[in-house]
Amino acid sequence: MRQYMDTNSLLFIIIVAIVLLALWFGLKRGIPYPYTSKPVMTKSELVLYKRLLQALPEYRVLAQVQLSSFLKAGGGKERMAALNRVLQKSADFVICADDASVRVVVELQDSTHERPDRARSDEFKRKAFAAAGISFVEFHVKKMPSVEEIRRVVR
Repeated sequence: MRQYMDTNSLLFIIIVAIVLLALWFGLKRGIPYPYTSKPVMTKSELVLYKRLLQALPEYRVLAQVQLSSFLKAGGGKERMAALNRVLQKSADFVICADDASVRVVVELQDSTHERPDRARSDEFKRKAFAAAGISFVEFHVKKMPSVEEIRRVVR
């Protein structure tokens, strides 16, 4: 019985050593960074982005902006909870004046926004932007707005 436990212990130590060596060599080769580049926007978002630039030359159009970059959580006990609610969310497009103040947030809706989790997220954004006094415009990918329509709606 004693020999069996010693063999198991030795086998365990060998396995741990192999795993640690593999991790160490993997770290040296850069394996823990399994990232590749991807576009910042979908094709539909890129179409809308270009139209926003054409329609609103007097503004700065930012894409894929984290909500925590432009929504400030209030003070008090609820501050961290409020901040946590925006940390993982982003806006498709943020229209800013030259002084970087937010004028309008634009979201491009597609079929994924019909999912319950996305619908809740969209509703949260509507309420958060309203509370912050930020105008919010939603366009649907199936009814992509023209440059003229963007000018009319956003301004």
